[in-house]
Amino acid sequence: MNSTGSQQRIMASKSKGKQRGEVLKQEDVIQAIVIADSFNIRFAPVTKKKPKSLFPVANIPLLDYTLDFLVTAGVQEIFVFCCYLADQIRTHIRQSKWSECSSCTITPVLSESCVSMGDALREIHDKSVIRSDFILVYGDIVANIRLQDILNEHKKRREDKTSPKNRNSVMTMIFQKVPPGHRSRNKEDDIVMAIDQSSNRVLHYQRVTEQSKLQIPVEVLTENDNVQLRYDLLDSQISVCSPEVLYLYKDNFDYLNRDDFVKGILINEDIMEKTMHVCVISDGYMGRISNLQMYDAVSHDVLCRWSYPLVPDTQTDEHGQIITHSRHNIYTSEDVTLAKGCVLEKNVLVGRGTRIGSDTKITDSVIGKDCKIGSKVVIENAYIWDNVTIEDNCYVSTSVVCDNVVIYASTSVQPGCVLSWDVEVGPSVKIEAGSRLQSSKVDDDDDFGDELTEADQDTVSIQKYGSKSQAFHYQPPEDSDDEDNDLVQDMWGLNIQSESSTETSSLSEQSSVDEVMLDDEELFYSELLDTMVKAKEDNYTTENLILEINSLKHTYNIAITDLYGLVMKGLIEIPLRDSQDLESGAQLGSIKKNLVKYKPLIDNYIKSEESQLDCLHALEDYALSDSKVNTLLVKLLHIMYDLEILSENILIKWHRMDKEEEYKAIKVQVSPLIKWLEEAEEESSDEEDDSD
Repeated sequence: MNSTGSQQRIMASKSKGKQRGEVLKQEDVIQAIVIADSFNIRFAPVTKKKPKSLFPVANIPLLDYTLDFLVTAGVQEIFVFCCYLADQIRTHIRQSKWSECSSCTITPVLSESCVSMGDALREIHDKSVIRSDFILVYGDIVANIRLQDILNEHKKRREDKTSPKNRNSVMTMIFQKVPPGHRSRNKEDDIVMAIDQSSNRVLHYQRVTEQSKLQIPVEVLTENDNVQLRYDLLDSQISVCSPEVLYLYKDNFDYLNRDDFVKGILINEDIMEKTMHVCVISDGYMGRISNLQMYDAVSHDVLCRWSYPLVPDTQTDEHGQIITHSRHNIYTSEDVTLAKGCVLEKNVLVGRGTRIGSDTKITDSVIGKDCKIGSKVVIENAYIWDNVTIEDNCYVSTSVVCDNVVIYASTSVQPGCVLSWDVEVGPSVKIEAGSRLQSSKVDDDDDFGDELTEADQDTVSIQKYGSKSQAFHYQPPEDSDDEDNDLVQDMWGLNIQSESSTETSSLSEQSSVDEVMLDDEELFYSELLDTMVKAKEDNYTTENLILEINSLKHTYNIAITDLYGLVMKGLIEIPLRDSQDLESGAQLGSIKKNLVKYKPLIDNYIKSEESQLDCLHALEDYALSDSKVNTLLVKLLHIMYDLEILSENILIKWHRMDKEEEYKAIKVQVSPLIKWLEEAEEESSDEEDDSD
């Protein structure tokens, strides 16, 4: 009897020890919460049949980009919170590659009662599934940043026993430096932050949408020695959180979103003794699709490969078909049919089973699966989803065309339009800019259209949208808040204009100009890379390559001072990209070989002191935006000095220039090379004196 009891106690002890070991092991698991609901109507009427997190971006569901980002970062448990049309999201996860993902467990969390992110986090808190620090992200993110490093930084900060403000940090928010006016920012992104520059602790946080004045508490400036005000940061809506975040949401029901949480922590910092920090990244890509303007911007970035490796040709569709990538960022599936005279200009993706007629021109657009596009059609900057029919002589610009839409012959769809599911328009009509059309007369959940009989509504549809039309104007529900209504009106960001003052209007106009200039430079550089690759493949002569580059310069109106740096950047990026899986020494060898080969081209552009300085300034910016180039920078400059691309006098002069704060690290980094050059110059001078 005693022997049996003793054995039971030993077994129980072993069992408890095993459980404790499992708990310790589980605490090391990296977890993430994905909020796969936007809790608003900004994308209506498109979201009536599909949740935003399943919208196709370059023909891949948006949620897949978010999950891919997290799995690549080493996250091992992901909880996908779904509310609106939750069954679709759960079914997608079950039927997609994520159901067989061996490195990560992805669990849908369904709820129909939540109306905000705060409600979602309170519900997840009640389920007790989060055991340690976790990643909080929306399900509409496309990113390739190094998340593991940021998570480690957050954990290290919380282990700092010397600083209570570090130890009590509950959230690290991730930002990227993006200047105002850049196309990846919209009016919702305008934030002013006060940051303790020595610790990256958040001191003040304010959204400035439609506000003409900043309201920074005086104590923020008087009680902190090293305050930095930032207006150039893009909020990724990605955060590294401690488990306390869930408790804080649970205890404060007025926290509806992350902004409420941030403000609450800052206002009550002395009482709660909780702090927040930021991490500002300089390399990598991240974008959140918060409205159609950002849907357009992020889709374009994916086509232009800024989000690599999250690009179309690294993905396969549900049938396992591979997408091919060719010059000018043209992507096609294996069974696409292109008729004679069809032109895919640049940044175009065509999905499986699509047929395109003769003399049709498509540029900066995504075409979905099984579409039928007729002859002499022009499609510009548009997003055509699956099973869409566009008949002959149609024009579609800057619009979203959802599944099963039919655009009859000779119909023009003007910029800013949204043709929702099963809509039919035409023939021979012009759809006014900014139109949002749906196929049903009256919504189940609003009173739109009650004043007209069904016959009257059919007549209105035919008069406005064509004799074969099945299209009705979408009207937001009357009970939706003003903010959502405004955002629906500005879905594409085409009518965003401040009315507060003439000065603000002027700044807005200047931002638009800067945005256009920035787009031209990006397009030029993309074309430049393609031209250089083509020149290498076809063995262009130096003279022919110079002619091609000069032609591109005039086409995109690129300043000659910018051209020097972009040419040099291209000559470095191409071999670096081709050798990205090799060791640093092999990468340097590949770059040097390319510079030697194109030395005559370099000499044509970089031959004066001013051009050398322009080249160095461009390399500085390149190094700040690319960690690999930053690592190789000193040796790159040494190679360029050895090849007599850069002179020692210019290198020394460049190094002695006053540097802005962000460039000071580079100045320190290249100091050994500059010191060696200065010593060599002194020895040469001494030898000349001795000879005299």
